[in-house]
This record gives sequence, structure tokens and C-alpha cells, in this order.
Amino acid sequence: MKIKTWELDRRKDGLRFDYEENLSHLVKEIGDLKGISPVKVTGIAYETGGFYRIKGHIQCETTLQCSRCLTIFDYPIDLDFTELFIPEGMETKIDQENENIHHLTSDEIDVTSIVEEVVLLEIPYVPICNKECKGLCPVCGSNLNEQQCNCDTSRIDPRLADLTKWFDSNKNSK
Repeated sequence: MKIKTWELDRRKDGLRFDYEENLSHLVKEIGDLKGISPVKVTGIAYETGGFYRIKGHIQCETTLQCSRCLTIFDYPIDLDFTELFIPEGMETKIDQENENIHHLTSDEIDVTSIVEEVVLLEIPYVPICNKECKGLCPVCGSNLNEQQCNCDTSRIDPRLADLTKWFDSNKNSK
């Protein structure tokens, strides 16, 4: 969705929007993202003192793959966002730490790119199905959330054997 800035200049009460955005192309771009529902976007765009502000709400369901146990799980996204757009060349004294500021290079605001950015930032870098996820057994690969295995995981990398001895000797000295 694109909004023309001249349209916002004419509407003093702002421009309300309510639509669904298809971001399914993100599934190919992000490895852990296995699916995404259409993104429900609602909000208002308005002109304020020569700037343009968009306040909105995003809601969708994503399907992610757990980084520990490789299980597929649903991850809901439901959040508000506020973005500020400044015409190119206009100087501002707005606190840049508290605002998401974008510089306009044309007479339109691309809401789709903002929605995509907000959704991408909300997806965890390392998705985990739940806080108690035990992951996979490093020996046999079984999901430790579903079953316990009897594999010997005490095997130590020979390169770290001396470090283990050092830790053991320091335990006894305390």
C-alpha cells in the first residue's frame, strides 16, 4: 500500500487504513520462517507540522522452526508501531532515539515496506519453541523434549581435556 503525501496534506483528520498484506515471499528469504499468514494492518496516517506520521497495528501468525529441537511451532505477532516520515532536505530537532524516522525521497509513503520491516524485526533471531526446550541429543539426535535417551554425553573433546583437569583441580582447592 502506498500513500501519497499530497493526500495527507489535504486531509486534516488523517487517512485511516485497514487491509491485509501478503508477505509470503519472506518464507524464501528467512530460513527459520516456515509460514506466515496474511498480515492484518490497521492504522492512520496524517500530516503534522510538515512531517508525516503513521500509527498502526499489525497482527499475523508465523510458523517458525525451533533452533534447539527443530520442531515447527506457531509464533503470533501482535504489535503497535509508529513511524515518522520527513521530506528530504528538511531539518528536524526530533529526538531520533524515540522515533523511527524515515527520509522521504518521493511524494509517497510505502506502508508495505514498513509493515515488512516491523514483522522482520519481531521474528526472533534464534527461535525457540518454549523456554524449557531441551533440544536434540548431540549423539543420537533424538528430541529430548519427547523422550530421554541413554547416550553417553560425557565424552570430552580431546583438545579440551587439559582444561577439564584444570577445572577439576580448582574445585578441590576451594
